Amino acid sequence: MSSDKFKTGLIHYYFGMGCGKTSIGLGHIVRALGRNLRTIIIQFLKKHDPTAQKGFFYGEYITLTERLNVPIIQFGEFNFIKSEKQIAAQLEMAENALNKVKEVLTSKEYDLIVLDEVGSMIKLNLWKIEEFLLLLKEKNPNIEVIITGHQKIPELESVADYVIHLDEIKHPFQKGILARPGIEF
Repeated sequence: MSSDKFKTGLIHYYFGMGCGKTSIGLGHIVRALGRNLRTIIIQFLKKHDPTAQKGFFYGEYITLTERLNVPIIQFGEFNFIKSEKQIAAQLEMAENALNKVKEVLTSKEYDLIVLDEVGSMIKLNLWKIEEFLLLLKEKNPNIEVIITGHQKIPELESVADYVIHLDEIKHPFQKGILARPGIEF
């Protein structure tokens, strides 16, 4: 058990169309590691592809898992969900993901948990907001939880202790500059 364990684990909610939500979660991980806190990241609708042939090669995945020994659990595929048919295929994955979140949130194994892209899981109707809110209510009270997503979800705003909206003002993509390895992913 870490010596810096929280007396009260709070809930952070970072959302918006601006970039940096996952990076904020990763920043919390780095800070927590510096204080010997036990961390884990659970990502939804993302899948690291070490070959970068089928999907995305996420630079942070290698750094965190291989160099810093931070567990990352991913529930996703190599493609973005674009159709109702793809959503239907994701329902079993979504149920497994929700069960894993419940297991981690109620455990005493971690001090800080990053739940990346929760908003998309809810907005795509892969999770019911009520089910996720119940998990937050039943979480181990010592666990700090970081939640990210593009979408504004008022129910998450109401239960979170930190609510930060990231808005895109200007982005290189508007000039035709695509995401660059080591910067955006």
